[in-house]
Amino acid sequence: MMRKFISFLLFLVSSSVMAQQKVYDKLILMDGDIVEGRITVQHPGRDLVFSVDNQERTYLLEDVLAIERIKRTADDLSGLNDIVETRDGKIYKGQIFKQLVGKSVYLLDDNGVERIIKNADIACQKKEKLNQAQTLVEQTPFLDVVVTETGRYQGVIVLQDYGTDKAPSFLCVEDADGQQHKVEIAAITEIQRIPNNQYLLVKEFKVGAGEVFFNRNLVMALNGATDDDATFKIDRANIQAPVVDSPLMIEMMDTPGNQQGILIRADVQTQKKKEILSFGYKDMVLSPIRPRSTTTVRQTLRMEYGVSSGFYVFFIPQGQKAYICEVR
Repeated sequence: MMRKFISFLLFLVSSSVMAQQKVYDKLILMDGDIVEGRITVQHPGRDLVFSVDNQERTYLLEDVLAIERIKRTADDLSGLNDIVETRDGKIYKGQIFKQLVGKSVYLLDDNGVERIIKNADIACQKKEKLNQAQTLVEQTPFLDVVVTETGRYQGVIVLQDYGTDKAPSFLCVEDADGQQHKVEIAAITEIQRIPNNQYLLVKEFKVGAGEVFFNRNLVMALNGATDDDATFKIDRANIQAPVVDSPLMIEMMDTPGNQQGILIRADVQTQKKKEILSFGYKDMVLSPIRPRSTTTVRQTLRMEYGVSSGFYVFFIPQGQKAYICEVR
């Protein structure tokens, strides 16, 4: 029975799907029935409590054939990754999406390959955060509450060691402060899975071909006239520049042309009672503002600039496209 309990424990660790979904887990029962909902409580070696349409049902572990969970989508930029280490030293990273109770786990690795790993071959399972800019707790829709006769530990189960003949199996719970608590599996009376109000799912921001966004505001390219000094001049009255806060984040498709984009500060002058924004090739060579650039899984180029207030021009040499915004 301990092997069955450990198998279910693996699943409780694995929760990183959209908070608004009602279906997180799927139970495949021995009689062929399929139940969709989410696991809320597990009692070691005995049963688990499953929530279906906000009504809880209890299932004996011996009646459950397999568990499946919703896979993370390519648009999800946050969540928790599974790491499975085998007794012969192999390491697999990805998402555990199915388990045959007491027999094996199914893992979709980072290369898109599905792997079946026997429980008997597993030394331990770990959790790591997908988004390095978020905390671990912010990336899971549920928190684990591990209850023993002497205390309770709330957080995320980040390690489950399967033990050996000489060493007992245990798990580690990492709390909101980053502290880890080691608990022997034999001492656990109950594991609860409760909603996490700190959960913050980060989704991929979709950008279409030719689109440029300043702090998620779609900006249209402008046409300007140049004089003999190769200076672009644009009448302030003829543009609707979005007003954004610093830092300035520019997002667009990751193409060779867009990668050459340059951000410069525009000079503001009054000419014949008109407010004129001007910038030139000299500014691009001598005064470009350097970004911190990243490319997302969907090939969106994200360029972030820490700038002060003023007017700024993002210029793409290919096609001579200029995009303007005002930073407060």
